[in-house]
Amino acid sequence: MTVAACRRHKLAMFHRPILISLGALLATACASPSQWTVNPASVHAHEAFLASDALRGRGSATPDEAIAAAYVASQFEAAGLRTAPGMGYLQTLPVPRDKQTAQVLAGATVTNAIGYLPGTDPRAGIVLFSAHLDHLGVVKGETYPGANDDASGTTAVIELARALAASGPHRRGILFVCYGGEELGGVGSNYFAEHPPVPLGDIVANIEFEMIGAQDPKLPPGRMMMTGFDRSNLGPQLAARGFLVTSDPYPEQHFFERSDNYQLALKGVVAHTISGWAVTPTYHQPSDTVANIDVAFMTRAIQSLIAPARWLVDRDFRPQWVPGGQPHR
Repeated sequence: MTVAACRRHKLAMFHRPILISLGALLATACASPSQWTVNPASVHAHEAFLASDALRGRGSATPDEAIAAAYVASQFEAAGLRTAPGMGYLQTLPVPRDKQTAQVLAGATVTNAIGYLPGTDPRAGIVLFSAHLDHLGVVKGETYPGANDDASGTTAVIELARALAASGPHRRGILFVCYGGEELGGVGSNYFAEHPPVPLGDIVANIEFEMIGAQDPKLPPGRMMMTGFDRSNLGPQLAARGFLVTSDPYPEQHFFERSDNYQLALKGVVAHTISGWAVTPTYHQPSDTVANIDVAFMTRAIQSLIAPARWLVDRDFRPQWVPGGQPHR
């Protein structure tokens, strides 16, 4: 990052005060783009805000979800991301009546946060990095913080956005999206798939992050799993370039079909979800707190994707489904 860009970033962050440690964010923002290092203090800072008592579990389609989306949008803007074509940093949508719960009032809206980095070659396509930012909220008077599910994935998208913005411009365009309403059945991702800011045919790959805050004891140390790893050539290519990812050890759980990647995969986009410990005991429990997040594991995991992500957005490789790998309704 140039000195001028660094100063602009500091000014942007100064004018968007929020109750987290900004020092950690600025420290990595001014690092050399070619040697970007994910700061564990920055990772912890995002987690501490998103899973804080103040956001009350970021319940789907609640004002708390909207605050989380505004936070993510402000991080995108501060990193230098632009708005996606035809929209702002936030995409709001009504909640279908059949998805409403006792906590979601009629007329409520699930919020998506969207940032965009244009590419230098319009014919090269676009890569999408995504996660969901909502969780269960307050259930029977008890808060479900959702630090792992999915503040951890949201944190990964923010940190990748900062790293790739600092090293750009890149050949391919890059979309960074954090969906609302996932806990209502993928409402936010389904709406995005139906109302994308770019033609879906231009999206060459989607990498979704879901629960990367803990190490799965079934996997080698430091490794995460990719749902549907054998369905396309994307996972093996990224792993060969240093991304700490391997195949899904829980095929019987059908995780490939249970995350936001699936909405896009059904439409032909090569889309997979990355997870740490997908069956962690804190899943959908009040114990899913920052105290139970392995920040060091998360930091290494995000760091391992930066170089492969740069390769993906700057080279000619276009991911493909293997025969029979693309899902269909």
